[in-house]
Amino acid sequence: MTDYDHDFYNPAPEPARAVIRAVPYPAELNPRGITITCTGCGARRDWLLLADHDQIFVRCRCAHEWREPDLTRADFDRHYVEPEHEWDDFDTAMRALAFDGLLAGTTWNLD
Repeated sequence: MTDYDHDFYNPAPEPARAVIRAVPYPAELNPRGITITCTGCGARRDWLLLADHDQIFVRCRCAHEWREPDLTRADFDRHYVEPEHEWDDFDTAMRALAFDGLLAGTTWNLD
């Protein structure tokens, strides 16, 4: 028996990490001519778009999140360039991007 026969030297592979791409979108979204509004707080702009495979989710600063069927992967890809950051888990990413509810109701002047 060699040392390599022990589990210490042959660790089990780590489970694959879920990859969710995110891109901030400061303007209003109106994919079908109707402006998207957060049902949690009434916000009309300043979103985080999340892509999970071909599904697109919209997240508000109040932390309300929903799948938006009117947005396609092509809509998301138009605004996504390449990863700038990587986080170990979803909650840490939302805190770092300020979409965890702490800044609910906060708006930035886009002009």
